[in-house]
Amino acid sequence: MMRHVVHPGAAVEPRVTVLPVQAHPVEVVLRGGLPFGEAVATAFEGFEGGFLELRDVAMDPLAYVIPGPAQNGFAAWYSATQQMGAGARIVQGCVHMGWRDGARFTHTHGIWEDATGARHMGHILPDQAVVARDCTVTGWGLTGGCLVAQPDPETGFTLFRPEMRAARSGGLPAHLVTLRPNQDIGAALAGLGLTGLVKGLGSLIGTETDADRLDSYATEILLTDGHVGPEGVTLHAASIGLDGRMIAGRLVAGANPVLVTAELLVLTK
Repeated sequence: MMRHVVHPGAAVEPRVTVLPVQAHPVEVVLRGGLPFGEAVATAFEGFEGGFLELRDVAMDPLAYVIPGPAQNGFAAWYSATQQMGAGARIVQGCVHMGWRDGARFTHTHGIWEDATGARHMGHILPDQAVVARDCTVTGWGLTGGCLVAQPDPETGFTLFRPEMRAARSGGLPAHLVTLRPNQDIGAALAGLGLTGLVKGLGSLIGTETDADRLDSYATEILLTDGHVGPEGVTLHAASIGLDGRMIAGRLVAGANPVLVTAELLVLTK
């Protein structure tokens, strides 16, 4: 039986939200000396929303959290803040840029190295992490829609959901997708009838790959590769659990239910 958690509020419909958008390929510079969230927001001037793939981004400091035990009625929470200093580097990650309380806001998961080369993973704190020096990254500026953070009565968290915005000519056809808890991430995607590359992040109730598994009831994931189409869904992810153990591999079909949310960008091929 697929794993299941109980959230503080009643289940909300629909369980999947999908919004067509236009994705404009971009190459942007994250400016050194800026808090990470501000650096991303500045890079996306002119776009309502955006998504970046992060590779080889120097940070000092790099402040982040990993999943933490359930508390105060929430099904899961966050760890204490963990911090790296000089020499920290984002090896691979992704960031969704949207809006919260009328200001630009980011949600970022990634894998990083400290000055010794040891690898870690988690969720970046955008106001406490600082880009160490100018770094060039690639991604997509979004028009026609973006992610907007709203209080979620089911989970008790404030979560990104897609909202329509003004469209712009050009760009590639794409879809913003968010998934609610207690449904297999791959099966939910397969039911949308989309075809394309899948990018994004989220949280799962444990993580099971073709190579390993995390039995932790709260894990955070970064999709490292993904595709959906008529032939099915293939998702590769890195994941970290409550105890800080990390795994990576292809997600096993039917065995990876969403814990709180999954925030995805599907780029039509």
